[in-house]
Amino acid sequence: MKTKISKTLIMAMVTGLIIITTTATAEDTKAPWMHDQIVDANFVESKVSVPMAANVMIIDARPYKIKYTKGHIPGAVSIPYSKFDKKIDLLPGDKSTLLIYYCGGLKCKLSHKSAKKAKALGYTNVKVFAKGFPEWKKQFGTANTDIAIKAGVVEGSIDLKRFKKIIINTPTTVTLIDVRDADEFAKGHFKTAVNIPVEDLESKLKELSSKKTVVFVCSTGARSGEAYYMARDIRPALNTYYVEAEIDYKKDGAFELKKN
Repeated sequence: MKTKISKTLIMAMVTGLIIITTTATAEDTKAPWMHDQIVDANFVESKVSVPMAANVMIIDARPYKIKYTKGHIPGAVSIPYSKFDKKIDLLPGDKSTLLIYYCGGLKCKLSHKSAKKAKALGYTNVKVFAKGFPEWKKQFGTANTDIAIKAGVVEGSIDLKRFKKIIINTPTTVTLIDVRDADEFAKGHFKTAVNIPVEDLESKLKELSSKKTVVFVCSTGARSGEAYYMARDIRPALNTYYVEAEIDYKKDGAFELKKN
């Protein structure tokens, strides 16, 4: 009986030591100077939109000329930490706005210092993307880096999440053809889209360059799907996709995608 109790105690002590060690290690990964609200790349990506939502601001705390101008998260505002006090007017008036700061990675303190200053000013929803721009570039590329096309589930369609990333980050890397009528196009469209109504497309297909992937869009996926099959029949060598989704276009170039 004593032997069993001793073994139980020993196992409990060992387990406790393992838990303590694991907990300590996890805590050690966060340095004392780091901000207490850390987010990952997926969180940041979910907040990126064109244009940026009024209740969100993504802020690049790195130097402007040598870092920001060479690449940054789409929609991010440049407020270098060294200029923080001089650029307070760039921060939103609503103190509940989500502020997401980032800089040059896990060893960079600029975003954390900026976040703490913002909190001291009374901002209540301040986050830091600690892995910063290096992680963003690794996962999503930059404005000058192609994002690979990914096919959707439906034949000929493009993956909606990938399409959104392309439109936000690298819209000029694809040829975007809006096959809606001209009056629909005039009310709102993707900024880089060219309007060729589907009934006029057949005669225009021979003019499309084969140097870029062609993506057809409309409002529901019906006309863009028709355009895809038309292109496949007439110019099978052309690399084409279409967006199988409902798209709500805004006048300012913003949009909302809804899966069919």
